[in-house]
Amino acid sequence: MADFITKEQLKSTLGKDDYGLKGSMAVLLAMSSKLAKKRSEFESSVFISHSHKNSDLVGYLVGILNKLKIQVYVDWMDDELSYPPSGKTAIKIKEMIKGNKKFILLATNEGIESKWCNWELGIGDVHKYISNIVLLPVADNTGNWNGNEYLQIYPYVDKKYKSLEWDDEYNVIFPDGKKIGLIEWLKN
Repeated sequence: MADFITKEQLKSTLGKDDYGLKGSMAVLLAMSSKLAKKRSEFESSVFISHSHKNSDLVGYLVGILNKLKIQVYVDWMDDELSYPPSGKTAIKIKEMIKGNKKFILLATNEGIESKWCNWELGIGDVHKYISNIVLLPVADNTGNWNGNEYLQIYPYVDKKYKSLEWDDEYNVIFPDGKKIGLIEWLKN
């Protein structure tokens, strides 16, 4: 894996939105209006696995994906789930992993350490073709990303260039070296 996006870079990918605000609150407002849309208005759907320590980053990622007309499932946005997690939580998450077309692991250092993220990745591995799973490695702001050996078997998102635009400047790179544009991967 090569050139990772950092947490600050991910946050900076969204500027002012329709509400004239910047930051995670604006993103959450935009998400709530987008989530009210019918499923048919989206071009694909994604389950995002993440550490709850990175909920702020998830807000930005959801905003980016919604701009690309990708419907997103995030557990803490689901009114049917309660805290603390229970067996019912696990069943619902399992159903949502199976029900969404794509699976993205927000692979921060915290996500890699999370027992839930590892469990969700295992469920995704069982219920998805590997071509429908991708890691989004996000380094800390010093560029440090811990990774794990077993993560090398999954496709991951890599920047082609130093640009921060979420367009064809990002690739999904498969373990065999095959590359596909991120947007093409999301919508196939």
